[in-house]
Amino acid sequence: MKKSIVAIIIYFLTIHIALPGIYYLIYGFAPVYTDLIDLPALIKSFYLIVCPILLALLLILIIPSKDDVIEPSIDGKPVSELFYFSIFLKLFIFYYYGGFSAVIAGEANGTLGNYLSLFFNPFVLLLVLLFAQKKRSNAILAVLFYILSTTLSGSRSGILSIVFVFLIGYSFVTFKLYKKSLYRFVAGGLLVAPMIFIFATNLRGYTDSISMSLVFDQIAGRMSVLETSMLPIHFLDNGLNMDLFYEKYSFINQFKLSLDSIIPGQLFDFDVMPNNYYRAIFMGYDQSFVMDNYMSINLTLPIYLFLKYSYLSIILTPLYILSFYKIAIFFKKYPLIVILVLSVFYYLLYFFDWVFIFTQLYKSVLTLIFLKIYMLCRNEFKLSILRSKYAN
Repeated sequence: MKKSIVAIIIYFLTIHIALPGIYYLIYGFAPVYTDLIDLPALIKSFYLIVCPILLALLLILIIPSKDDVIEPSIDGKPVSELFYFSIFLKLFIFYYYGGFSAVIAGEANGTLGNYLSLFFNPFVLLLVLLFAQKKRSNAILAVLFYILSTTLSGSRSGILSIVFVFLIGYSFVTFKLYKKSLYRFVAGGLLVAPMIFIFATNLRGYTDSISMSLVFDQIAGRMSVLETSMLPIHFLDNGLNMDLFYEKYSFINQFKLSLDSIIPGQLFDFDVMPNNYYRAIFMGYDQSFVMDNYMSINLTLPIYLFLKYSYLSIILTPLYILSFYKIAIFFKKYPLIVILVLSVFYYLLYFFDWVFIFTQLYKSVLTLIFLKIYMLCRNEFKLSILRSKYAN
C-alpha cells in the first residue's frame, strides 16, 4: 500500500501544483475562474499546500512498514458484467435526463436514475475488475469504455483518472498482468488529452471556436489547485466577508448534509453541498443561483484546514493523510476495503470537505454492497441450474 499512497501524493503534487506552476512561470499566470490576480496569495497557497503534504510524504517514507501486495479474491468474471452494465446505465441516465445542461440545473436530482447510479459507481467497479477479480479481463477495453463514458458525460478528466488507476495498481498482485498495457494506454492518452478536453468542453455546450493558447490556459487552470486556493487566501488575508464559508463549512451543517444524503426524505432544511457555495463565497455569485445550479468548486485538504484552523493545518494535514494510510494498512487482508480507501484517498487531497468525502465513501460502499449481492445471487442461480440438471 505504501507505493500507492506515495505515488498518489507525488501525482497530486506533480499534476496539480508542479506542472501548472511551471506553465505559469513560462507563460504567466492566467486565471480561468475570475479576473483576480493576487500573486502573494498565490505564492502563499503554494507553500500552504506543498509543505504539509511533503511532510506527510516524508513521514510515510520513514515509517517502517511491510509494503504488502494484495491478492485478488473474486472468482470468475461477475465484476466485468456489472462494470459494463454500469457504463451503459451511466450514459443512459445522463442523456435521458437532458445531458450536461440538466446536471448544471440539477434536473436529475431526486430521480430514479440518480438513485440507481448510487449502486453503480463505474470507477470503483473498474478498480475491482482489474485488481480484485482473479480471472484476467481485457484491461484496454474496460479502460476505453470508462474513458468513453466519462467523456460523453462531459467530464474532461477521464485520462487523468486512468493515471490514478495505474497508481492504485501498485498495491495489487494482478497489476503485473495489466501494467504494460495500462502504461501504453496512459502514455498515448496523454498525447490526445487536449483534443479530449476540447471535445468534452463542446459537449458541455461551449461551441465557440477555441484557440490553442486558450485551450492550454484552460487545461493548466483546470489542472491547477493554485487559483482556487489563491481566492480564499486573498479573502482571508484582506479581511473580506467569509461568514457564508463558516456557515456552510461548519461541522454541524456538514453533519446534517451527510445525514440527509443517506436517509430517505429530508430531516433538515434543504441545502446543497458546501462546495457548491464556493462561487457565492469567493466569486460574487448570487446564493440562490448556486443553490439552483450545479456550480461545484472544491478546496484542497490543506487550504480547507488552513481556513478552519489557521497554521495548525501544517500539523493536521499530515495527520489526516497518515490516518488514511493506516486504515488501508489495517484492512490489507480485505481487497475491496483497500480499494474503497485508496479510491477516496485522492479525493481527500484534492476535493476536500466532509460532505464530499462522505458522499464518495457512501456511493462506493453501496456499489460494493450491491456487487456482493449480485455475486451471491449469481452463484445461487448457477447452483440452482446445476441442481435441476442433476435432478433430471
